[in-house]
Amino acid sequence: MAQKSWRNRFLAILSGLLLVVSFPPFGLIGGFCAFIALVPLLIALENSTRLRDAFGIGYLAMFVCSLGATYWVGGFKGEGSVDPFLMAGGVALAIIHPLFLILPILTYDAMRRRFSRITALIALPVIWIGFEYWHSTGDLSFPWLNLYNTQTYNTAYIQFIEFTGSFGLSLIILAINILLYCIIRYSILTGKVVGVATGITGVKKAVRLKLLFIVVSLIVLPYVYGFSVLNSPASSSSTLKVTIVQPNINPWDKWSTGTEQITDSMFRSTRTAIRTAGVHSDLILWPETAITYPITLPWRKGDLQKVYDFINEIGTPILTGIPDREEYLIGRDQIPDDAKKTKDYTLFYRDWNSSMMFYADLSGKPTYQRYHKQKLVPFGEHVPFVDWFPILGDWFSWGVGLGSWNVGRDYDAFKLPLHRGLMKPDTAKLCTMICYESVYPAYVRKFVANGAQVIGIITNDGWYGKSSGPFQHNRYAILRSIENRRWVIRSANTGISSVIDDRGRIVTERPLFESASITTAIPLLDEQTLYTKLGDFIAVPFEWATGGLIILLFIGRFKKKKEADAS
Repeated sequence: MAQKSWRNRFLAILSGLLLVVSFPPFGLIGGFCAFIALVPLLIALENSTRLRDAFGIGYLAMFVCSLGATYWVGGFKGEGSVDPFLMAGGVALAIIHPLFLILPILTYDAMRRRFSRITALIALPVIWIGFEYWHSTGDLSFPWLNLYNTQTYNTAYIQFIEFTGSFGLSLIILAINILLYCIIRYSILTGKVVGVATGITGVKKAVRLKLLFIVVSLIVLPYVYGFSVLNSPASSSSTLKVTIVQPNINPWDKWSTGTEQITDSMFRSTRTAIRTAGVHSDLILWPETAITYPITLPWRKGDLQKVYDFINEIGTPILTGIPDREEYLIGRDQIPDDAKKTKDYTLFYRDWNSSMMFYADLSGKPTYQRYHKQKLVPFGEHVPFVDWFPILGDWFSWGVGLGSWNVGRDYDAFKLPLHRGLMKPDTAKLCTMICYESVYPAYVRKFVANGAQVIGIITNDGWYGKSSGPFQHNRYAILRSIENRRWVIRSANTGISSVIDDRGRIVTERPLFESASITTAIPLLDEQTLYTKLGDFIAVPFEWATGGLIILLFIGRFKKKKEADAS
């Protein structure tokens, strides 16, 4: 018994390690590991007789996966020291996040024991994707380790997600894992476990060949479609010439240096980028919080004018990350429900992590458009459930320009007049995902469905050093480009800044911790994919079905307990 327990732990750890190397930055070969990563876990769960056993096996596998793939979350350093709050957050993520990841494993194991192994295996993709989608919603959402994120190097294979969305990719990864498990370990005719871990005796040859044929089809067919798509790029009659600025400013210095000095540094970096490009651009893209203070407040008119003067100097609009703030006085203004108090009991405020586009309109008048971030990093930017328990906002705070931001509301794209037409100017429509928002498929899709022709991403990944984090964040944008068939322009404060085409190919990128820029022409695309039009038509029904399965399990357990008490 003890020997089998150690074997199960080994298999759980093996499964976790295979998942770790499936995620960036381990490349194409690492990504292939995702197609076999769950097989050891399924073998380890074969003989569990209690939910407690499945919990131990599943938690060990997901702890290894979470620690190995997101270790960088707590590795924050500033001025030679470690920030204790962020380190605590990294430790908490490694310990607590697996509790979310094991929920589909526990549900699968409960179904295996309540019904049958084959029933549970058939239901597993529904359960897993249902939980993946659920974990992409709400205050505690963190879809960083969803299975589809493992295939960002496998560009030719993943082209079909323009139809299914990324959850369709998770579905295929799960199907291949389950089919391989059935070939290796399970006879779907007799329901008996066979042989040792590597044996396939006991499974009828004809059945085994059919399963193998399905596996091969699930591997080959996406490649057939993918290669045909890669050889037929979309065309557009209109383009947007963009200069992406990567200033490489230490994120800790941002919040300890004078605000005007940081803005002046961005001006200098932009002038350098323009000289390097040697051509005029339609738009300058700055990273997240490139301007570190809210310049649109009435008493900041001089700072706002300074930005307008710079735009007039270079003759190009600027889209930048910036904090935004609104203030309200009792007796003068209507106080919004989500406004926060100041020490002055008459003054309330709201503030947002934002992006703003500063430009001159057709009459030459300086103006701006703004967007407020909606997907906020739990604890780093927004305290979960703070709207219900305001005192939590005082407990969780740290002094690097972040805190309990308010949540944005709209899905409108920026509309940039290009002044090209003689009778009527062209207009480019683009959205800007701020940092973490770019990992949410359904969220990005809403902006494209509302007319965005280009997906912009602005971020500051400098907190994470040269770890896996910046590489993962950059690669995940590939999925958004393919899902919606849009080019992606990405400005990261310390890198990795990049341009990704509508087929998910990285056209150009700039390495970490270098002052650099990119100037390129981006096609403005209007055609919408099936996924953009329909959304997550796979994941949403699976989420509801998973909820139904869990209710059935609870009813069955209740009846069983009632029968046991009666006897």
